[in-house]
Amino acid sequence: MYNKKMQYIIKSVPTDDKQALENLLNEMSDSGWDLYTMHEVETESSIDFNCIFMREKQEEAKADLDDIVNITSFKYRMEKMLAAPSSPYASCKEIQLKISNKKERIKKIKIELESDGLSSDKKKQLNTQMSDELKQLNELKQALVNEISPDAMYSSIKEEKFVVNLSEEILEVISMEANDNLLAETVKVRQELADRLGYVIPHIHFHNSDELNQNEFSIKIHDIEVFRTVVFPNYRAYYKDDIKGYKLSADDISLTDDLTGRKIIWIPQNKVKDFWAQGMSASEYIGKAIKMIAVKEVSDIMDYNDVNKYVEKVIEINSFLVDNIIPDFITASDLKYLLTCLIREGVSVKNIVYIFEKINDYANEPTKEDLLDKVRLALSKHIVKDLSVNGELKVVEFEDETVDKIYSFFQEDEEDPIIRIEACDVEEIGDRLIKFAKSKKLSQINLVVPMDIRHMVFVILSEFVPNLTVLAHEELVSECDIKFIGKV
Repeated sequence: MYNKKMQYIIKSVPTDDKQALENLLNEMSDSGWDLYTMHEVETESSIDFNCIFMREKQEEAKADLDDIVNITSFKYRMEKMLAAPSSPYASCKEIQLKISNKKERIKKIKIELESDGLSSDKKKQLNTQMSDELKQLNELKQALVNEISPDAMYSSIKEEKFVVNLSEEILEVISMEANDNLLAETVKVRQELADRLGYVIPHIHFHNSDELNQNEFSIKIHDIEVFRTVVFPNYRAYYKDDIKGYKLSADDISLTDDLTGRKIIWIPQNKVKDFWAQGMSASEYIGKAIKMIAVKEVSDIMDYNDVNKYVEKVIEINSFLVDNIIPDFITASDLKYLLTCLIREGVSVKNIVYIFEKINDYANEPTKEDLLDKVRLALSKHIVKDLSVNGELKVVEFEDETVDKIYSFFQEDEEDPIIRIEACDVEEIGDRLIKFAKSKKLSQINLVVPMDIRHMVFVILSEFVPNLTVLAHEELVSECDIKFIGKV
């Protein structure tokens, strides 16, 4: 890991001037610099060595070297600078240029060898150079053969499933030296989801991205961006309604939270030591976004390898359940649909053996939506218990006209019922739910609707209403005190 108290400097010399390289290394060593790395780079007229030197930061007056770098993101800039060409085409062109330059050097050595009056020592030196150059030429030719081979293309056919891109200004959040670094936060998020939902999110890849604006980060699933917002290192984030009475200062940053739609304030770390509210660091906020996206996009994140791991867990305990229903009654795709729907709606699949037992009981249901309803009914006690607070569950209902409006979305076709939804209608219903939640100061909306439209209501409204849970009337078990607080 890079040291924040280090300085770096870049010097260049032609690759064919060995004496200049030797002089540079000696000069920098005498000045207290250590060689960090050396890499060949192509210029307009030649190929040079870029030599990067490092030393501990000097405390004296300003150095007279303009290209000294004192930035915490140096490591990432350097890695980008030293990165291989971005495409096989660019790499091929680079190797061809090197081969051309190498042939020119060999030609010059050959001409010099054929000249008159050479001493034996000079001839020996030139022959050694010729041997080295020919060896390097053969290596370049082999590299070109490897680069143009179609086999290399197959190795590039891969995709990172879960990616978090970070702008340069917030790279420090993944530093091992940070007290609350993002790498540790993702471990915490993964454990929380595994404990709460029985859902293990895949490996998360972190990249520095030039496409982002200042202080932005984004999340991509299968290379599709699904979320983007800003965070501020050395600040803490507070929801405005959690710090009522606080007066904004010039250093504070106030904006609308893209996760919840609530007003959020970023306050400098040195101003919040005595705050009664804890707030969130930049790493914690990104972790919260990762958790939200991991659940929201579970149908795209969970693959058949993940589904198979649940199946293997059941086989270890009761292989009959698997043998009896897969694939005769339900397919792997049906099972994936069922598990992802449960997780997407915050229902735990930790008790996977019990879920398989219920699938076995209801495997003859005509559609996978019917099977989902029956499995949820079997899990209703767990669902209500997880949602209730101190044994009480506050729920909201739709007005009769709203229910009628939703039923009007369905249209009978000759073969199958289809759904036709106007976005403005859904947004209008969503807005009413959000306004109702604000009037009742609800952070979580528990909406109760008829069983036959429950899942569809969740699918269409969850895109507009954060923290929405949709329950069927049949799922409201008597063990919990159900409190109806209003209609929308």
